[in-house]
Amino acid sequence: MAVRNRRVNNWVLIADPWAAGKAVRHVTATVRGWRYSHPGDHLLEQTVRLLVDTAVKDTGKRISVHLADQDGLLLVVVLSHTGVEPDDTVLTSLAAMTGTVSCGTDACDEGRRVWSLLSTEPPRDRAPVT
Repeated sequence: MAVRNRRVNNWVLIADPWAAGKAVRHVTATVRGWRYSHPGDHLLEQTVRLLVDTAVKDTGKRISVHLADQDGLLLVVVLSHTGVEPDDTVLTSLAAMTGTVSCGTDACDEGRRVWSLLSTEPPRDRAPVT
């Protein structure tokens, strides 16, 4: 997977039940290191856990987590490195998360990809104006 002209980081993890926790720690530390305060830790954790858990269920031996930023957005992509076909059932859960701009899943030469694009803007106050 090639990502150009933006900050990136990636990690290869064993596809086991602890992969999501490791990925959350890596992604959160990197996002905070890039000086983003949003999305909040809870939202990052929910998103990364869902992406990683989806890839781990593909029963491969390893997964890779890719993180990139550009123009106020964060892209989190997880590859399962298996020949499993895309499963769109995860998209409803990803799209429902606060701050999700876009999400998707597809198959490529490297395996199944599942991804989410997150806004780094603070949530707007939805209180009625009086």
